[in-house]
Amino acid sequence: MRKILCFCFGLVWGGTFWTCDELVSKPCELTVQKGQIVIKSIPVTYWRYRARSSPAHLSPLVALHGGPSWPHNYLLPLKHLACRGLSEVIFYDQAGCGESALPPNRSLSEFPHLLETSYYSQIELPKLLSHWNLDRYHLLGHSWGTILAQLFALNASPESLKGLQSMMLAGPLSDSQSYIRAQWDQHEGNLGSLPPFVQGRVHQLERDHAYDSPEYQAINAVLTTFFTLRTDCFVYSNVGLNRDIYVGMQGASEFTMHGVLGDFNVTAQLHQIKVPVLLSSGRFDTMRPSVVRAMQQQLPNSEWKMFPHSGHVSMIDDADEHLRVVADFLRRVHTAHVMGIHFVPKDWDQLNQLPEPVGLSATSTAFPAFTAIFALILGVFLGRGTRGKSQEAYTRLE
Repeated sequence: MRKILCFCFGLVWGGTFWTCDELVSKPCELTVQKGQIVIKSIPVTYWRYRARSSPAHLSPLVALHGGPSWPHNYLLPLKHLACRGLSEVIFYDQAGCGESALPPNRSLSEFPHLLETSYYSQIELPKLLSHWNLDRYHLLGHSWGTILAQLFALNASPESLKGLQSMMLAGPLSDSQSYIRAQWDQHEGNLGSLPPFVQGRVHQLERDHAYDSPEYQAINAVLTTFFTLRTDCFVYSNVGLNRDIYVGMQGASEFTMHGVLGDFNVTAQLHQIKVPVLLSSGRFDTMRPSVVRAMQQQLPNSEWKMFPHSGHVSMIDDADEHLRVVADFLRRVHTAHVMGIHFVPKDWDQLNQLPEPVGLSATSTAFPAFTAIFALILGVFLGRGTRGKSQEAYTRLE
């Protein structure tokens, strides 16, 4: 059975078979307004989703995509929050990626600010919020977007922050090096559950900085299938990825941090963030429980939900449940505000305290690592053979 699952994960990696709109129920009809604003010579594109007829009483939500420089498309299941009482859900592609790409015949060297975290948190996002004329709003960040949200909450001007009602940090981290160490932890880590030989090869390749080698790329591709899904919106996001920004900020893969963000650490400052915060992660997330737990301990008004079927992208892996949890959180934030009472964080469940080995578990004797990797790679190659045909079946999601 596990061989079949790994073979299927490989097929998903190689081709697309489901659209993001198929992942969630659609309780209402949506409208979308697309626009642009030029920020530091780059047109930044955004999309504002509203329900056509459903009543709206909750403030807008602004979604901050991950990467860095991985466009917004994979977050599109969140647009259905507009059917759950939100006045609108707003997405944008951060400068340099997706439909906010660099101007023709221009290079990243001409826009060095795109490798500075302060641009995204203190220039781009505040200018967008002002352009949208939002009196009150919520922020939902995913992965790198959680870093952006934290830096915004800690460093933006009082004028920009006065409308911030709450933050939702999905797949979050506040300390880059703790994030890497947690992945290699022998008890809660994902990479720490790999067979010793595979762990050794990854370490050696990283010591040699052999990130572009066929071996490292193959291992990275196989491991990534355990933590993400290849839906159409994920593929479109990949197409719009600005790899120069991604590598410059993050490093060569999701399992290392050697770029601008290599020394990122704001954990000790998180107590300054007073708005309600929903932390969320997947049971098989690259953001391991110790990383999220450290954040929750520092955030004075926070709660944590772990999604049982998710890797790093809960809005895809547990799409409907993720929408339900976010909507519940926003309603409670709204109720506390309207009634003038203190927000009380929710104790979601006990799953957060039950870590298990994940990925290619060393304890899983019935599933040798060689068989797993072989099945996955075989699925990758076969899936790639169908990629062209499968992509023809889909149209661009807006």
